[in-house]
Amino acid sequence: MDVNSLQMSKQLKEKANKAIEISKNCFQAIALDGKIPIDDVLSLFDATIKQYSVTEILKDEATTFTGMRDLVEEAIVRNDVDGDGFLDWNEYMALMMEARSNFYVELFKKYDLNNDGEIDQSEMDEIVAKMIESGNTTSAKTMRERFDSMLANFDAKWGWIDQPLEF
Repeated sequence: MDVNSLQMSKQLKEKANKAIEISKNCFQAIALDGKIPIDDVLSLFDATIKQYSVTEILKDEATTFTGMRDLVEEAIVRNDVDGDGFLDWNEYMALMMEARSNFYVELFKKYDLNNDGEIDQSEMDEIVAKMIESGNTTSAKTMRERFDSMLANFDAKWGWIDQPLEF
C-alpha cells in the first residue's frame, strides 16, 4: 500500500508508512511462501502490537490495536478468501482494515450517548470528563483535540456517516 498518494499530513503519512513497515516485517518473519497459517494470525497480531508499543510514533496505535483483537479473531476465516487455511499479505491487510473499521464503528456507537447517529458537543464533554475522571488524561486530550478539529470543518456535531472516525 502506498500512502504517499493519499491526502494526509506529513506526520500521518510517516506514521502510516512506519505501521505498514512494521506489519510487513512481522508478517514476513513468520510467513512461508508469502503466507501465514490462519492459526498464527493472532500471534502475528500480538507481535505487531508489541513492535508498535516500542515505536514512539505508533504507541497510540498499539492501544487501538489491543482493542481490536477480538474483532481480528472474528474476521480471520472470512478473510481467507481462497479457503486454503492461510492468509497472504493482501488477505492479512484486508483483515486488518475490516477489524479497524468495525472497531471504530463500535467506538463511535459507544460515544454516541443518545444514539442519534451523531456526537455533539455535550456528548464529547461528557466523554472527555469520564476519561479524565478515570485517569486517562492523554486520551481525553487527544479526543478533545480531534473533535474540536472536526468541528472546525463541520457543524456543531459529528456523524459517523459524514466523516470516518480516526483516532
